Amino acid sequence: MKKITCFIIALLYLTKAHSQLCFNDIDLNKIPQQEIKRLLETQKKNNILCFNDIEATCTKEANLNEYYKQVRVYNFNDKIENVWLNYKTDSPAQVYNSSRFSFGFMLCKVKNKNKILYNNDNFGNIEKGQVIYLKLQFLKGLYKIAVAFEILDVDSINKVIEFSYVKGGNKTNGKQKLQFIDCLNGKTKIIHTSYYKSNFLLKDKILYPFFHAKITNEFHKNIKRLIFKNNSKKDS
Repeated sequence: MKKITCFIIALLYLTKAHSQLCFNDIDLNKIPQQEIKRLLETQKKNNILCFNDIEATCTKEANLNEYYKQVRVYNFNDKIENVWLNYKTDSPAQVYNSSRFSFGFMLCKVKNKNKILYNNDNFGNIEKGQVIYLKLQFLKGLYKIAVAFEILDVDSINKVIEFSYVKGGNKTNGKQKLQFIDCLNGKTKIIHTSYYKSNFLLKDKILYPFFHAKITNEFHKNIKRLIFKNNSKKDS
């Protein structure tokens, strides 16, 4: 009886270990950006080997007084329900596709939902626990960097999305919050608040605010384009 019990425990352990995806399960051939591959190697060197090892640099409960702050507002000529739906369901491969950024891949670290999604996969809704890897580039491609951020919360009642840079590879710590406001006239306002800090004063004071504004502008511009495209399909 004791042998059978030990066998069952060992089998359960092996099953659990096998179900937990790790970085070695990522197909690098499906990721074209060398910067993202280097970011993955940096994470491995920092002992981030499996998806459960990934941690946000800034949680929902973090004290934000020690972070720099940037607030930008974006207006949409569409109802909040439709704007919210697009932000939740639009493919990140389309949203993060421009001259300033490109989508690498997405992984999900949620228990029982471990998976890896590449450019042409079906992504479904944005969810807590998803981690998105991007390549950013500025100055006509002279400066390139990879970043990864984890979705912290998708609050459908209060219409709030939060995400954070992850530990072990990103050069900046912090999180971003998107708050959707119903303007009651068929229009929607999004308040995009970014909290950030690094160990480089020049970057925090000048470089990050300047380049981050360009990235957020491009991101919301892409969403607007996709909303217009989706609305045109409904009307046709």
